[in-house]
Order: sequence, then C-alpha cells, then structure tokens
Amino acid sequence: MTAARAKARPVLFEIRRLGRVWRLTSSDGLFFGLFQNRASALRCAVEEADRRDDADMLLHAHD
Repeated sequence: MTAARAKARPVLFEIRRLGRVWRLTSSDGLFFGLFQNRASALRCAVEEADRRDDADMLLHAHD
C-alpha cells in the first residue's frame, strides 16, 4: 500500500429517503442510485462497497 493511498479518506455510502424513493450516494460522487425500498438500496451499497478496497458504509434512514 502506498503512502498516498494510506492517507486517502475512505469512501462513505449514504442512504436517505427522498420522497417515495431511497437515494444512495457515495462521498466521492462516483456512485448514486434511486431505489423503491431501503432494502434494495442497502443491498446495492453493500455490493458496491465490496467492490472497493477503501469503502465504508454509513446508513442514514430518515422516515
């Protein structure tokens, strides 16, 4: 692991309710999606975080 990579901030995923849908966004701005339910958004966030070495998850559930 390089020094630059070690100092890089981890990517965070946030899930928020937006009207009738749930919005999933990444803190680096490279990933987003709209989902019909929170379970689908969470499943997608977990899959995307698994693809990235430096990703963490942050769940905001605003009903």
